Amino acid sequence: MTFEAFLWSLTQQESGGNYGAVGVWVGGDRAYGRYQVMGNNIPAWTAQHYGKRLTPQQFLANREAQDAVVRGVLGGYVKKYGYRGAASAWYSGNASLHMSTRPQPGGPPIKSYVDKVMDRAGTYTGGSTASSSYTDSGGTAAVKPKLSSAELAEQYGLTSALINSSKELKSLFGKAVSDGWSAARFQASLKNTKWWKEQSSTLRKYLTQKHTDPATWKQNNSAAAAKINALAVQVGLGNQISGGKNSKLLNDAVYKVAALGWSDARIKDWLGGRVSVHGDIMWGEAGDAWDKLHEVAYLNGLKYSASWYKKAAVAVTSGRGTLSTYEDQIRAAAAAKYSSYAPQIKAGMNALDLAAPYIKATSSILELAETDVDLFNKHIAKAMTSKPKAGAAGGTQTPLWQFENDLRSDPLWRKTNNARESMMTTARAVAKDFGMSW
Repeated sequence: MTFEAFLWSLTQQESGGNYGAVGVWVGGDRAYGRYQVMGNNIPAWTAQHYGKRLTPQQFLANREAQDAVVRGVLGGYVKKYGYRGAASAWYSGNASLHMSTRPQPGGPPIKSYVDKVMDRAGTYTGGSTASSSYTDSGGTAAVKPKLSSAELAEQYGLTSALINSSKELKSLFGKAVSDGWSAARFQASLKNTKWWKEQSSTLRKYLTQKHTDPATWKQNNSAAAAKINALAVQVGLGNQISGGKNSKLLNDAVYKVAALGWSDARIKDWLGGRVSVHGDIMWGEAGDAWDKLHEVAYLNGLKYSASWYKKAAVAVTSGRGTLSTYEDQIRAAAAAKYSSYAPQIKAGMNALDLAAPYIKATSSILELAETDVDLFNKHIAKAMTSKPKAGAAGGTQTPLWQFENDLRSDPLWRKTNNARESMMTTARAVAKDFGMSW
C-alpha cells in the first residue's frame, strides 16, 4: 500500500472527495472538508501544517489548506501507528482501537471503518489525491507549502525508511527529487532497478510493508509464526520452536512464509527435514510414522537402522513419501525372507501371524510366555525360512510334529517341567520293564 492509495481511500470514506462537505453536529462540533477535519482542530492544525491559522469556514474554502493538513497530520499518524492505526486515529482519535467493534457517534464501528479504508485502498489505480488548483478564502492564490523529503517519498509511493534501506533506491530517489520527477516517472524508473527485478513481488510487498506499515507487518509475522508453530508440532519438532536455539529456525520459517510466500506444504517439507530423534522416539506426525514402521517391521521379523526409520519418518511427514510406500517396502523384504509365505505377506498378512502354530508350540514345550516368542526366536526363524521339499506346497516346509521334536533337543527344554515329567515317565516305563515300580 502507498500513502496516496490510503489517502484516496480515506477520502472516499469521509466525503466521497468533496472539498465542500460539512458534517452533522456531534457533541458540539462538526467536521469540515474533503477529509472531514473536526472544527476544533482546524485553527491549530492549519497553523502547524499550512503556515496560516484558519477558521473552519476559511478552511472549508481552501483546498490547499485541507490537503496540507491531512498530509501533515495523517502522514504523522502513518509513521507512528501504521496504516490501520492511522485510520483509527483519524476516525476515533485513538490508534489502538482499530479492532474495536464499538460504534462511533453518527458513524460505523471503528473496525468496520478501518477495514473499509484498508480494503478500498487496494483498488487504487493511481493519480493524485490532491487538487491541482487552490484559492484561499479571499479568492487569491495560496502559497503551496514545501514538501519535506518524507512527503516527497510518500508521493512516490514509498517511505524514507524504505528508500534509505537500499543504496540503489536512495540514489534513485535523490535524482528524482533533484530533477523534479513525477510519481509516474519515478515508478517507471523504480521498475528498472535491480532492487525491483531481482526480488519477487511477494518479497517486494513484504519489504515495502515493513517500512510503510510496520504495525500490519508485525501482525502478519505473528500470524505466520503461529501457523509455523502449529506445523512444527505436526511434523514432530515439539510444542514450540521459538525458544532458545530454535529461535533462528522460527525466524527463517517466518521469512519464508511471509516474505517469500511459501505454501503450507512447502514449509512443512522444510520443517520436516529438521525433525530429530529424541532418544529412541520421534514426536508428532514423524513419531506416528516412526512407531508404525517399527511395528510393521517387527511383525514381519525385520530390523532396520535408526537412520533408516528417521529418513522414512521425515519423508512421510514432509510429503516426499507415504507410509504405505514404506510399509510395502518392508513387506517386500519380508516376502523375500519368508519366501514360502510370500503370497500371504504380499496380500497384507504379517509373518508373525503366519508363524502362530510354531509360536504356540514353542510357548507350550519350552514353557515360555507367547508374548516372549517372536520371529527372532531361533526356532521360529529356522522353521519360517526353511524351504519346502520339491513339489510340496508352500507353508509345509517344516511339519509341526518335526518342529516340536526339534524343540525338545534345545537345552532349555531339559529345564522345563515338561522335560522332567517326560523323563520321569520314561524312567517308570524302564523300571517297569525290569520288574520294578514305584
